[in-house]
Amino acid sequence: MDTKPLAVGTILKGRYRITRLVAGGGMAWVYEVEERLPNGTGRIWAMKELRADADDAHTLKEGRQLFEQEANILVRLSHPNLPQVTAYFEEHGRSYLVMEFIYGESLEKRLERAGAPLLEAEVLNYAVQICEVLTYLHTRPQPVIFRDMKPSNVMVTIDGRVKLIDFGIARTYKMGKRRDTVTMGSENYAAPEQWGKAQTDARADIYGLGATMYHLLTNVPPLPAFVPTPRVPIPQYNPAVREATVAVVDKAMAEDRDDRYASAREMQEALLSCMSRTERRHMEALLRDLEQQAAAPMATSTAPPLPATTSKEIRPEPALAEHGKNCPRCGADNRRAARFCRQCGHTFIAPLPPVLALVEPQGARWEFPLNAPSALVGRRGGRLSVDLDLEFYDPEGYVSRNHARIEQRQRRFYIIDLHSANGTLVNEERLTPGVPRLLHQGDRIRLGRVVLSFKIR
Repeated sequence: MDTKPLAVGTILKGRYRITRLVAGGGMAWVYEVEERLPNGTGRIWAMKELRADADDAHTLKEGRQLFEQEANILVRLSHPNLPQVTAYFEEHGRSYLVMEFIYGESLEKRLERAGAPLLEAEVLNYAVQICEVLTYLHTRPQPVIFRDMKPSNVMVTIDGRVKLIDFGIARTYKMGKRRDTVTMGSENYAAPEQWGKAQTDARADIYGLGATMYHLLTNVPPLPAFVPTPRVPIPQYNPAVREATVAVVDKAMAEDRDDRYASAREMQEALLSCMSRTERRHMEALLRDLEQQAAAPMATSTAPPLPATTSKEIRPEPALAEHGKNCPRCGADNRRAARFCRQCGHTFIAPLPPVLALVEPQGARWEFPLNAPSALVGRRGGRLSVDLDLEFYDPEGYVSRNHARIEQRQRRFYIIDLHSANGTLVNEERLTPGVPRLLHQGDRIRLGRVVLSFKIR
């Protein structure tokens, strides 16, 4: 079977002509296609194709089931924050889903382009819109749980509207079921219960939205829920974020789902309360507009949507002076969120700790902060409980349960192999068990098949 993407110019179902390949990843290709109508006019759509190059038949079968599930879920939904679906078909052994082409970029691309945390007002805007579409999904006669909230699955159109995409692992909630049949999700954003502990409900999407906001506000993806270490507080990365917004993210990401917001609507109200009066007025007007669009039949657009003439760019109100932070060096009064003293330049921000960044396996991305005097690395079940649990990335057990320890001594960091079965390597040099080795910027630490990078920020 040919596993390459289809060539530009290929025509499917006698009406969809491929104009370009937009993206390819995971189990699917995404194309831009032009639909030629009998009257000679055309429409532009996005067409998603199930890839046929899976490593084994089981993976391909599972991918096909998820692809069909996405089609069956989306075809029943109609909301301005969701892509419109127009067709689902098979041809020459391949499956295709035709949907609205979204002119814009994902939050992941927007974050990459910024190269820094996004503005708090911008993040609040996106989060309130996401809550609106999550409320719609969660209140269907058969509630739909998205289960894969992350920056790459949120598109922003050229007029600032949010579109939630990729329903490949969404599922309908079934009352009385104790756990999910399939445990899936992107590890940085998946709630603890998504790792096989219970059936996911609406509160899993609440956690995912909180994790997405954490990433957007810090430019650092949150640690996976299964890593047993506290995440670095948002103000350490971005002290400009207000306490009220930090509190919303923390509540949304609570480990116990009973401590999270009970619904997306409740979280939306909390987010709105974090906005200035002007921001909130604009947002409430947008929500009314979305509600009206949701009640009306969805219109089909053949060109990039233009900004509404009545909409205005949302600009934060000028911040009122916030005092209360006295400089320990010169005594000058500064704003509470100030990073440096306005008079002498003294920094109020403690230096961030070094981190262990996951390098292999590829595809995952997170950083483990070394903010304690000692960190034990390994797998669960050993004599001592580990701080960095690598079991998820080490299913074959190459990493020992108590594999290595990283210690801080007089502001220097050392790694010590704890007589592990397969050894610890730094820059491919095997360590002598029990002998500390000083870590330097960029050192690559190999434990079994897992590779971590030591980074000083």
